[in-house]
Amino acid sequence: MKKKKIILICSDGGHLAQILELKDMFLTYDYLIVTEESPATLPLKEKYNIKYLKGRSKGQKRNLSFIYSLIVNAFLSLKILIQHFPKAIITTGSHTAIPMCFLGKISGAKIIWILSYARINSRAFSADIIYPFADKFIVQWPGVQKLYKKAIYLGGIY
Repeated sequence: MKKKKIILICSDGGHLAQILELKDMFLTYDYLIVTEESPATLPLKEKYNIKYLKGRSKGQKRNLSFIYSLIVNAFLSLKILIQHFPKAIITTGSHTAIPMCFLGKISGAKIIWILSYARINSRAFSADIIYPFADKFIVQWPGVQKLYKKAIYLGGIY
């Protein structure tokens, strides 16, 4: 039987660490991990099915360079979507996931947003953008449900 295709997308660092905690689940699918290219993520090619988007310099604010990265990543995301064409896109968030989620939703993929474990009682800018059209919006702390009314609390990934 053919496995369903999914994409797991996130920025590097803690967001990626959370995605990798889902390994037992995603290995049962025809999965593709999409994250930012960085010295820390390049070795993952040896262990996972992975593609890279343009990363941004650490500490960089949301300036013109950030907007440029979003535009470049939108084109890279479109290329990846055409190649992999998933049934679902699962993300632990950040700016890296925004273009993929928009384009995936337009192409008919289900969007599953898992709010970062670090968000105990605060909102996230990227989550606020995706929240209105996410098919599932999962939080890892019960207190965050008051900030995102349609959120589902399933406990922590860790």
